Amino acid sequence: MRTRIFIIALILVASGIPTAQSGSPEQMDEVGAVFGGVHIEAWHSGNSTSNLSDLPAIVEDYTATWCTNCVKVERALDAVEETNNMQQYHFHRFIGENEDPLGSQEGDDRWIDRYEQRLPPTVVFNGTLRQIGSVPSGDSLQDDYNANLQNPLILGQGTSTLGWVASTNNSSAIATWNLVMDTDSIPEGATVMSSIWVVEHLAYFPDGSNGEEYYHESVRAIIELGEDLSGSKEISLPAAYDGDDLEIHLIHEVVLPEVIDEGPDETSEPDEEDDEDSGLPSISFIAVLSVIMVAAFTAQRKQQ
Repeated sequence: MRTRIFIIALILVASGIPTAQSGSPEQMDEVGAVFGGVHIEAWHSGNSTSNLSDLPAIVEDYTATWCTNCVKVERALDAVEETNNMQQYHFHRFIGENEDPLGSQEGDDRWIDRYEQRLPPTVVFNGTLRQIGSVPSGDSLQDDYNANLQNPLILGQGTSTLGWVASTNNSSAIATWNLVMDTDSIPEGATVMSSIWVVEHLAYFPDGSNGEEYYHESVRAIIELGEDLSGSKEISLPAAYDGDDLEIHLIHEVVLPEVIDEGPDETSEPDEEDDEDSGLPSISFIAVLSVIMVAAFTAQRKQQ
């Protein structure tokens, strides 16, 4: 019985090992760019406008308060932010969590829909370049992230504007938005989806197991505004985890046209190179298989 439990535990550990892509930047062609970042404090009415060419790079970090490797990643992001025009957004793991109180259902739903996996730490630059894990591809994470930020979005001429009428007497607030841009700067057939990200500037949570106490720029809620380039919407804010420092950020996401799969061409010859690749097991599968073999060999020796 003990041997079986040991084997199962080892399999579970090995199946969680990141793939060979971990530590190397990965270009994501199947999702559109993310841009924006103009913001206003939630408890103060006002408006904010930025030229598209002046917008910061949007850096999304998937994290958790139990993730020790995430601390290394986030400190590297803080270091590169000192010399780059960028805005960090930290998405905390929510689904199935019993330790991290800073995530949201809509945050996890969006992450799964756009990026498929929920593996902290993961950093996404401008919605199109992803780097998983805390193992650098180059000499350091700082070097990697600086290099990733050298690929700015070309958005053309235009502006992004956010207006905010703060709530009074616990009533709903009003958000207005206006995006002026040349649609020729996005792929043909694509649309732009705007949303409000409710961000907690700083949260104090000393009960996580990663050794940190303060967490900044945590995305607490996502409120979709739709595909209209301008409009207004009544919004009810979530409660802050602590303090009174919620911020309202206007984010735009390019939604690529759906690719129609016409199915395989029965008349075409199979690609020999693809056949060779498809015959190779993934790194995770090899790790699991190796663990099973070692555990089985150990169990056999004990029985002899």
